[in-house]
Amino acid sequence: MIPITLITIFFLLAISFDITPYLRGPSPYPPEWRWAYLFVNTLDRIWLPVLVIMGIIALFIWTEKKKVTHTKTMLILLVSLSVLFQLSVLFYSRSGIPVLVNRIINPELNGYFTAALSIKSVPYFLAHYNDLVLTFVYHAKAHPPGAILFFYYLKELLGNWPLLGEIAAQLSTSHSDVGAVWNVLHPAEKATALFAGIFVPFLSALSLIPLYYAAVLLYGRTVALRSTFLYLLIPSLIFFIPINDAFLQLFSVTALFFMSYGLEKNKRYPFFLSGATLFLGVFFNLSLLPLLIFFFLFFLLRMWQKKKFWSQEFFVKGSIFSLGFFLPPILLLIFAQFNFIQVIQTIMKHVPDVHTRSYTLWIFYNLYDFLIFSGIPVSLVFLSAIKYEVKKIWGKTWKKIDPVLLPFLLMILILNFSGSVRAETGRLWSVYIPFMVLLAASYLTNKMKFSKKLFIFFLLLQGLQILVMQEFWVMLW
Repeated sequence: MIPITLITIFFLLAISFDITPYLRGPSPYPPEWRWAYLFVNTLDRIWLPVLVIMGIIALFIWTEKKKVTHTKTMLILLVSLSVLFQLSVLFYSRSGIPVLVNRIINPELNGYFTAALSIKSVPYFLAHYNDLVLTFVYHAKAHPPGAILFFYYLKELLGNWPLLGEIAAQLSTSHSDVGAVWNVLHPAEKATALFAGIFVPFLSALSLIPLYYAAVLLYGRTVALRSTFLYLLIPSLIFFIPINDAFLQLFSVTALFFMSYGLEKNKRYPFFLSGATLFLGVFFNLSLLPLLIFFFLFFLLRMWQKKKFWSQEFFVKGSIFSLGFFLPPILLLIFAQFNFIQVIQTIMKHVPDVHTRSYTLWIFYNLYDFLIFSGIPVSLVFLSAIKYEVKKIWGKTWKKIDPVLLPFLLMILILNFSGSVRAETGRLWSVYIPFMVLLAASYLTNKMKFSKKLFIFFLLLQGLQILVMQEFWVMLW
């Protein structure tokens, strides 16, 4: 624990004093990327996130002392604490909680909400999406339509309660740049922006539920409990609310839960749900597409470890997962004339900035950025876990290999060297964070044998990194 502490403290001091801009990226945008450094003293508001962190630690101590029998109650408390912590860090930030609305409605910060306002007919929107996508602004022009439809249907739903729109319409803003957009919105659109600011953090927090149950199946109850608490204190899951990247891990971890459930309980229907859930995530963001590599390798390894590799069950369950993933885009093509493959080609050909950035630079900085935003303590444990697994492979003890780590590592390396992503992996790869959390919690518990006190200290280091990064770096304006 001492090396983890020293390295974390050194890195946080380096962040605070900005000892070198290369900590934040290779060079400024354009064409490369570097997180901005901006110190605005907000320490008078640090009390709220600190208070929530203390609440998280207090609940962790209680769960470690007692055998939790009311799992649902505990998960509800954890989800609540997750939402509170996300909002408390935003309260502590230089922008404050009101910036939630600006990040949703400002087309130069989001784009999905703006694009949703232009939809007159969903069938027309889907049928012509390949022609429309490049006309959208900012994030919206680089992703499938899921996120845009999310805001559209949210607006349609809230439009059924005119009172909410009337209340939202009474609100005003003192910021001229925000007001320029806010003042032209209809009441239902204003209500949507306000509601989404809280709903997105809630969706992000809901990932705790499938994370817990997936961890129980894969690693046992102790690791599952620790995973949920560690999940609350991951930087990349805190800094990017309320843009859609903040909750996309809900799809990746739910797909993992369904596949794990199908494997451990020897049931077939969860494989269809796993594939369908993964496609739904891809429909929001192509960052989930590489998870096909992970699930393919994870399935192969688990079936081999269960001595069912190349059996009838192997082919049946694999086919059911594939059906769950590929059936939805086929149905979209037949009934909505939405050609998903064509959309992927268009997006990948015109992904903003990727084709102008250095491939070689981002081979290193992609991994660096992802590890930093996972948390220095978590990253150090993850690297130790890799070393431990390599020894197993070298010793040919294949059946003892962690079924998550090897597929996850191979997926990350393939994705990194493909060059399809260059920069901002702290945000773009947040969909993979649940896997990092599971691996770190498992290694800390089962290999390093962390006691309750050591794990508490580990959580505090993660929380400290969030507070320091929020004070000195700019992740979202």
